[in-house]
Amino acid sequence: MKKLIGSGLLAAALAAPLHVSAADTVDWVNWTGLAGTAVQNGNTVDVTFSDTSVGLTHADYFTGEAAYISSEVTNGPGTDGMFSFVGGTNVVHHVHFSEAVRNPYLAIVSLGSSSVGASFAFSNVGSITLISEGDGYYGDGELSISGGTVTGLEGHGVVRLNGSFTDLYFTTPQDEYWYGASIGIPVVAVPEPGTWCMLAAGGAMLGMLGRRRKDGKQEQST
Repeated sequence: MKKLIGSGLLAAALAAPLHVSAADTVDWVNWTGLAGTAVQNGNTVDVTFSDTSVGLTHADYFTGEAAYISSEVTNGPGTDGMFSFVGGTNVVHHVHFSEAVRNPYLAIVSLGSSSVGASFAFSNVGSITLISEGDGYYGDGELSISGGTVTGLEGHGVVRLNGSFTDLYFTTPQDEYWYGASIGIPVVAVPEPGTWCMLAAGGAMLGMLGRRRKDGKQEQST
C-alpha cells in the first residue's frame, strides 16, 4: 500500500508543469489577465479571479528568502503574476478553482504600512497558518492572523489557507496604497487526515492477511 501511495505521489510530482522544478513544492498560479492555471496532483486547475483594485503585474516583488522560502514552501511566485489592491471598500473579491484544491497558499507583498494595518479578510476560510514572514521588497514588517483574516504592518510572507476549496471570497477593508498577493497550490496535496487513517487501516489489514497466509504455509509444511 505504501508503495502504491509513493508511486502516486511520484507520478504527481513528475506531472508538474514545466515552470515548476522537481524541487518546487508549490505551483503558483501563472496568470494571464484574470485567468490562470496551476497543477495539483498532476491535474491542471483553471483559476479565475473576479477583479482587483489596482491590477496585475508580472514584476517580481517577491524578494527576500526569509519571507517566502521555507521547508514547506521551497519556491516563491517569481514572475507568475501578482494582483495589487488598495482596499477601503466592501467589494468581495472572488477566486474560483475548476476543481477543489487543498491548502492553497497566499504570498503577500507589503500588506499595510508601518503605521497603518491592512487586511485580507476571507469569509469562507476558518483557519489560516503563517508559514513564513520577513524582510521583503518594502522592508521588514509583520503579519498576524485571526480566524480567516490576515493583517499586516508592512507585512511580507506566505500563509496557508487550511481546507479544501473551489472558491475563495475575501474583502480588503482597509484603505492603504498598495499591497499585493499571489495564489499558489501544493504540487502534491496531502490527503485529509481521515484518508490517511483509511489507508493505514487498509495497510494494516493487508499486513495481517499476509502474515496469516504465511503462517498457514508454515503450518502446512511441517
